[in-house]
Amino acid sequence: MRNKKIIIIVIILTILIVIGFSTLLSNKTFFKDTYIGMQGQKIYIPKYSFFKQECCMTVAEFHSLRSEKYLKKQIDKYMSGFEYFEDEHTYGYKKEDLFIQNYTVVNKGLYRTIFITY
Repeated sequence: MRNKKIIIIVIILTILIVIGFSTLLSNKTFFKDTYIGMQGQKIYIPKYSFFKQECCMTVAEFHSLRSEKYLKKQIDKYMSGFEYFEDEHTYGYKKEDLFIQNYTVVNKGLYRTIFITY
């Protein structure tokens, strides 16, 4: 009886692990460090970030288990190549044909949420 319980627990854990890995593998952004926006722009995202959704064709949302400090450091390094501008209608960072209004990292306790407004 005890062996059957152990076997059932091992089978359940194996199924959960397979489901978890298949979810990660099916997400196109998890192993990459660029995200292709709605209009074909290549936008930097920290590697191992899980894509959640894109709204209004301008905001993309990702989740990451990386520390907030690490994420901000990587984003600041990437954004150093951008030129800041501001006019009477808008503000943001521009590099070639990519315009990013801001990157925001929100600490949610166990994970961080990254919002990119582009």
